[in-house]
Order: sequence, then C-alpha cells, then structure tokens
Amino acid sequence: MAETAQQTTETPQKSGLLGWIALGGIALVSIAAGFAVPWLISGTGSASHADASPRSHSGKEEKTAFVHFGDVVVNLHEERLTRYLRLKIVLEVEVNEEKKLNELLNKRKAPLKSWLISYLADRTLEEVRGTVGINRIRREIRDHFNEMLYPDGREVIRQVHFEEFTVQ
Repeated sequence: MAETAQQTTETPQKSGLLGWIALGGIALVSIAAGFAVPWLISGTGSASHADASPRSHSGKEEKTAFVHFGDVVVNLHEERLTRYLRLKIVLEVEVNEEKKLNELLNKRKAPLKSWLISYLADRTLEEVRGTVGINRIRREIRDHFNEMLYPDGREVIRQVHFEEFTVQ
C-alpha cells in the first residue's frame, strides 16, 4: 500500500512538468511563427525589391532638381500656449519639369502660400511633433500642391523637403 501511495504522488508531478514543457514548446513555435510569417509575406530577399528600383523605364537613373518654395511662419492651433511653426520648403521634381514648375510657382505662389498658412495654422503641437507628424505634413503639402498646380492629375512634385522645421 505504501508503494501505491508513492506512485500516485509521483504521477501528477511528472504530468505537470510535461504540461509545462509542452506549453513552452508551443510558445516558442508561436514566437518563431510571429517573426517568420511577416518576413515571408513581405518577400524579403526576393527579386521583388530589385523590381522596385527608382530607375526609369529606359534604365537610366532619373535626375532630380530641387525648387525652393520659400519660408512660411504660422501660429499653431494651441489654446493655452502661443507656439509658432517656421518652415523652409523645397520641392523635388524631375530636371525636365524644373523650369515649368518655377513658372507655375511664380504665377500661383499666393494661393499656394495662403492654403499652406491655413493648413498649418489648423495643426496642433501634437500633430507637428515626431516623424509621423512631419511625414504626414510633407505628404499632404505635396498632394495639394500637385492638385493645385496640375489639375490634370499629374504628380510632378515627387517630394516636399524641409530645410528648416522649427517649433517655438
């Protein structure tokens, strides 16, 4: 009888240990799958990244030009504090579009700057803070400038760059 009591006390300990080992193995497999699945789906290491190169169809690298838009200073939309944002904006375009863009900017600078001041004056300090906020502002400026300067839907302005981005 003493032997049966000893056997019953050892069995739950062994099954409990095996359960923890199985649970740990499942956790390790889940973690490995969590890292591997996005990597496999994105196609890292495949030829898809080679196809997405910034080269033109002719195989030559496209030349870019930078067109200065100018400075903009606006008060941010803050209730308790008086904060202002100062930007120096440069537009990136293809070299063959530089002259045409300069002409369009000379003709349409007032409405563009007016829209830009209104747009930035509606931003709060939180909206202009950090990389995400800055990239959102760059993208929205690019999209609106392309829309105002090229109503036919062409996207001539590739990027909007900030030479200065100061919040005080």
